[in-house]
Amino acid sequence: MSAYNLQKLNVLVVEGHQMMRRMMRDVMTTLGVNNVEVVTADELGNPDNADFQPDVIFTDWSPNCDGIDIIKKIRGKQREFDRFIPIVMVSAYTELKQVCVARDAGITEFLAKPISATLIYRRICAMVENPRDFVETSSFFGPDRRRRSVGPAGTERRKEMSHLGSGRTAQRPAFADKIS
Repeated sequence: MSAYNLQKLNVLVVEGHQMMRRMMRDVMTTLGVNNVEVVTADELGNPDNADFQPDVIFTDWSPNCDGIDIIKKIRGKQREFDRFIPIVMVSAYTELKQVCVARDAGITEFLAKPISATLIYRRICAMVENPRDFVETSSFFGPDRRRRSVGPAGTERRKEMSHLGSGRTAQRPAFADKIS
């Protein structure tokens, strides 16, 4: 695992539990992140927070915070954030069907609670070192859900494009340029 300088990274944490908000802020600070905004889901739409433009979002999915709804709104352009932004789902909901629901909503990475600084750092490294293409279809927009690079049995039918269209992929410039 590489050693990255995270000082220039802007991180938004959306967390339902006060103690977890404090812990996430402390972990980010320990990792060297200077720009951390920690909010509840209700505070996310507050105009006072509109100036903060995150490079990555960590969102909770619990009874106190509907991270799935947040992700769907971001990916569907119903929030003011860049819809290509890397999103890490942080949740105690770790059964396969729940992880699949999060994946299908458009998460970039999944992080199971309880968390640690090492696990958070590994997710950041994974997003930098293995950026994923984004896919848009009539029913999905988000990072390519396939982890393995298994090519099609026949000829590739998808077309690489500079913009997204139905069933097409595009590579978003990675947020790695802020990490040196």
